[in-house]
Amino acid sequence: MIQIGDEQIYRQRDHDPSHRVRVIAIDTSKRNPRYEIEFLDGETAGKRENVPERRLRGPWSDVHRYDARMADWERVTAFELTDIEERAVGFVFEALIPDVVAELQWSPCTTDIVDPARLEPLIGIPVEELLERVESMTADDDHPMVSPEGTLLIAELACGVNPIPILDLVVEDERKYREKAKRGKTYTDHRGEERTSDPEWEYSWYLERGRPLHELLRGWCGHRAVSMQERLAAAEAEVRRLDLLVTRLIDQLRENGHSMFADVIAEVHEEERITPANYRPVVDRPLKPSETPVRYIEVPRRRWWR
Repeated sequence: MIQIGDEQIYRQRDHDPSHRVRVIAIDTSKRNPRYEIEFLDGETAGKRENVPERRLRGPWSDVHRYDARMADWERVTAFELTDIEERAVGFVFEALIPDVVAELQWSPCTTDIVDPARLEPLIGIPVEELLERVESMTADDDHPMVSPEGTLLIAELACGVNPIPILDLVVEDERKYREKAKRGKTYTDHRGEERTSDPEWEYSWYLERGRPLHELLRGWCGHRAVSMQERLAAAEAEVRRLDLLVTRLIDQLRENGHSMFADVIAEVHEEERITPANYRPVVDRPLKPSETPVRYIEVPRRRWWR
């Protein structure tokens, strides 16, 4: 607790230089106390101000450690992410990186690496290599903390290691945008009335916010993963389309009096269906002589006369 007569570290903003001040009075009449201070050094010596507690950063005896800490923080937070990059990072961390492994700090998008051993398989590289590539510092809890640039790199590496969950979420998000761009979005306004947004506005919002996010995430996942996911999704959709078409044809055959032929087609369609369980070829061991089935072949007797 700050007392009258204490010498404190004063900073108006986080990145301002530290000043030595003395507390000469405390105003506790309001909910948040304010402090009357006097500057002790330099050109501002003797100047007095009434300031909130947040500008007093600790005992002056701790100024060297505090200044070093703030210098590290300024170095680590010098890299700034764009809005789209911040949203993409949040997308990836929520899907792939638990808080007990690495915790995302939203202001200013640094990452506290809680469990380096568990993070390494999620990003595909050792944490030591990550710390060598980006700015970092030791957090108050003694965990490594990487800069926003490091946070961006963690998200990109995680997408490369495990791209399919991210691509599935991107496709699902695109489906939602597509419905909004067709029919608008139904919402309840401040008066409790149900309204529908303009589809044109929803499409413009998608172009501004949705598509850049989706393209960035696809870029992190890589062309090979994107291509594989699209081919797999297209193949599954085509199977569903053909399955419905065969069902319609079988129903039509029954309606036209060809029920026996329809039953045959339905049975063959089901029995010969290609699934993951029967697609892979099965390699059996060679049969032992005792297991080889015996086949009797009748050979016509050869005549010795003509």
